[in-house]
Amino acid sequence: MQLFVNLRKETFLKVAAKLPQRCISHDRNFSRNPLYQFQRSIFTRTLKSTKTLPTKVPLELRPIVALGQDKQHMEHYLERTKKLEARIPTAIKQPSSDTSGGSYKLHWTETPRTVLIVKKPNDQGTEKALIDMVNWLHENYPKMNIVLEPSVADFMQRQFPFVYVIPEGYIHEYSRAVDFIVTLGGDGTILHTSSLFEGPVPPILSFSMGTLGFLIRFNIKDYQKALDQMIAGDVSMLLRMRLLCSVHSSNGERIVWNGVKTGDYLAMNEVNIHRGRYPHLAQIEINVNGQHLTHGVSDGILVATPTGSTAYSLSAGGPIVHPSVKSILLTPICPRSLSFRPVLLPTDTSLKLKLSDSCRGNSDITVDGREICMMPKGGYLNVCMSPYPVPCVNRLGEASDWVRDINELLKWNQNFGQKSSLLQNDETESEKFEEPSLGFHYTIEGSKRLQ
Repeated sequence: MQLFVNLRKETFLKVAAKLPQRCISHDRNFSRNPLYQFQRSIFTRTLKSTKTLPTKVPLELRPIVALGQDKQHMEHYLERTKKLEARIPTAIKQPSSDTSGGSYKLHWTETPRTVLIVKKPNDQGTEKALIDMVNWLHENYPKMNIVLEPSVADFMQRQFPFVYVIPEGYIHEYSRAVDFIVTLGGDGTILHTSSLFEGPVPPILSFSMGTLGFLIRFNIKDYQKALDQMIAGDVSMLLRMRLLCSVHSSNGERIVWNGVKTGDYLAMNEVNIHRGRYPHLAQIEINVNGQHLTHGVSDGILVATPTGSTAYSLSAGGPIVHPSVKSILLTPICPRSLSFRPVLLPTDTSLKLKLSDSCRGNSDITVDGREICMMPKGGYLNVCMSPYPVPCVNRLGEASDWVRDINELLKWNQNFGQKSSLLQNDETESEKFEEPSLGFHYTIEGSKRLQ
């Protein structure tokens, strides 16, 4: 490695050009490597800064009436409701607050101008897909500004001299300039993308590279048609809620970890407070909206979103929650008491999880699998719902996608006797869900502006 660092720049460029692509790492944690820093110092001189990009275009979300409803049943229900209201005009009624089930139709007020493409690191499949997609976009949409992450753009600059990057320290530029996002990889790539946006998140179009995931909606072989529909605004989206959290010491100050003061963190799956390396159980005081709920003794506590209900929370014994059901899930991890069970809380809940002074050790704090810090005794974690969800583009009606996911990915409620029949029906089911076109069927109600 030192040999490359000592080379002259001209010699290094000649040598690097002959290296196979796999010799150059795209790992997001590779920034401390001296070879990476040297390559970065050369190529970033010609990379275009996103400060020259226009602000993202406005868009609207139009609610979609939930698909798959029994039309005859709904007509009967509405007719019966009208008759009851005619007889009892003062009746107390609780209407459904969101008939769309959280699904919306995207409407661009102008043609989108900027796309951010995020790929899974150290993966040859996503590298090839990225090259094909960037070339296709540049050829078919020459006015589209294409943004890549610095760790990818540094090594793609020779192939794509027209791409842009977000300079380090300017993470707010993502929210300002990016109209929509394309991810190449698995669910982890989408979680990483969510962490790039401290505020509003643009629509995310996710492509699978042959793996299965709850958040992935398109196969990479359909990327051209999917991108055409995305740019035209002919897609539906599900708003997946996120959590906002912060970590404090006993005096209320933000915890300083590795010399840096912790800030606000956004979670798409879950926030986890865990005993970590310490052998003793964590003792956590749980407060809901300022009221004491319980004193939990366990390996840890998970605060999860409906999206995260099928992740760590599910392994810890939590329930499966439909992503359209707006709620905050509190799940204990290996509790001492058998009666300490998961709880679903409304989205306006403010949680405070304090590590008891009687606890024998500190606790680790992680957000979507990312280590944040270690919380000392007396410290506490504040968690509430973030006002900025993650708009995920759907391939089919979200109800169909969710039913398919829990049956095919989780094998939910399937016993051993059903195994043979499931294998026989695999081909039939795949044909059933494989649409010849990526078109959608909508029933639109009103519209609302997405800030």
